[in-house]
Amino acid sequence: MADFEDDPHESDVYTGSTTRGYQFLQFETAGGVARLTLNRPPANVLSIELMEDVNSVLESLEYQRDVKLVVLAATGKYFSAGFEIGDHLGDRAYLMLEGLRRIIENLAKVDKPTLAIVAGPATGAGSILAAACDMVLAGAQNAKFGHPEVRAGVFNTVAAALLPHLVGRKKTYDLLLGGQVLTAAEAERIGLISRVVPDDKLDAEAAALIQRFSEASAPVMQSTRKGIAGGLDLPFPEALRQAEDVYLNQLMATEDAEEGLRAIMEKRKPNWKDR
Repeated sequence: MADFEDDPHESDVYTGSTTRGYQFLQFETAGGVARLTLNRPPANVLSIELMEDVNSVLESLEYQRDVKLVVLAATGKYFSAGFEIGDHLGDRAYLMLEGLRRIIENLAKVDKPTLAIVAGPATGAGSILAAACDMVLAGAQNAKFGHPEVRAGVFNTVAAALLPHLVGRKKTYDLLLGGQVLTAAEAERIGLISRVVPDDKLDAEAAALIQRFSEASAPVMQSTRKGIAGGLDLPFPEALRQAEDVYLNQLMATEDAEEGLRAIMEKRKPNWKDR
């Protein structure tokens, strides 16, 4: 059962094999890219168990220093239709909310850029899961975003806390109180996602973006991400000092920072050491 959008509820239990032993999550790393793919047909509903697997993977990435980008995607027609409806009830409600809160916290503190690729509807908890990534690439026709939970008498706690920072206070009231579901173009216009492309070009655009990251330096990507994320909730002077600290004491201590600058001066392609 999902977060109340067009009733895309599960009728079957998926038992197919997945990577690294996760039942509803595929996880692989290759070329400096860590890819998490939700794989819980038909609508990639976020059960407590699936969220625990996502958190386990995100927390493991802290120790993978060669990862340059974390990609979150999904199989099938839906990115995710949100929470299991049954998990809203009784003792499971706390575990449900804790699971999503931990995912958002882990996405915020991971020292690698994060990218959500959204090819279909992302509603309820699925919408805020995508929006919490640093970048969101979405298909123009099939991707949708929003929060219809109020129609069933509940609201999403993470969305209530995070959306004001992403789209502003007024639009948050509009989205959550109105139970709105937006097209990808509307979501891009209010700053909820990064970029919209035609559905038939989504895979190619995503592959090109991922390739650019795979050709980058891991420590440069990680330091740049820290320089941005570390100051998001700080006043400008403190945010600037934080970014300068990362630049001077972390980035410039890497071999790749020197290699990148020398490559520019010598008019050649950098040979990253990833350290």
